[in-house]
Amino acid sequence: MHHAHLDKFAYQDSWFHRLDSRIKTLITLAFTVVIVSLDRTSPLPLCLYAIGPFAILVWANVPLRFVGKHLLWLSPFILMLAISFPLFDHQPVEVALGPWIWTTTLGWLKGLTLVAKFLVTLAALLALMATTRFSDLLIGLQTLHMPQVLVLLLGFIYRYLFILIDTMGHMLRARQTRRHRHLGWRQEGHVATSMLGALLVRSLDAAERTQRAMQARGFVGQWPCAQTPTLTTRDWIFMAIALIFVATVKLGLVPMMQ
Repeated sequence: MHHAHLDKFAYQDSWFHRLDSRIKTLITLAFTVVIVSLDRTSPLPLCLYAIGPFAILVWANVPLRFVGKHLLWLSPFILMLAISFPLFDHQPVEVALGPWIWTTTLGWLKGLTLVAKFLVTLAALLALMATTRFSDLLIGLQTLHMPQVLVLLLGFIYRYLFILIDTMGHMLRARQTRRHRHLGWRQEGHVATSMLGALLVRSLDAAERTQRAMQARGFVGQWPCAQTPTLTTRDWIFMAIALIFVATVKLGLVPMMQ
């Protein structure tokens, strides 16, 4: 698995790709706060807020198949939680969308709102990752004075997690080629434990080699940056558009739907 698997579309060139990573990070964070702070029984305004991140993804030429695949990968976890709401809350409520009114239960409304919040916030995060190189994102977080330890951990996890996954895949394939029959659950458990131990030893050895290599190259605990990023007119325009969009939905369109 290549380390650019998650942000492989971030190397394209579009209006959104050229935006400063700090502006995109702050807008995504503010957008997420707005979505999370919405009432848990208001799924309809989320449909309007979803226009923003999906419009960015389409405009930035990010395939919706890529977005949908990642949404489906993580959806089962939130769906299991959302399905539990209708089982415990049967209070009837009326939902209105302009002239249309229908009756449902409060549990279904809470579950639908939870799923909608998850999809919209995850779409915003995917829009950030798909239009921002991870190295630029780390530099942006560093200039925003995020704790340096957290920035380093994010960088190391992103870079070496895929190497760990590849190593585990090689071990599983090697095990599969040498296994002629099923040894029984107990023996298979012992083999799996041994494989995890070997993976841990390899990880520690690789971490030690990486540390020595970084020290030899003069790494001082900060990601190198050739030049300090500066904000342009394009960045301020995007911030203004994002704020106007959120304010319009919040103060204008949402009251009309109620």
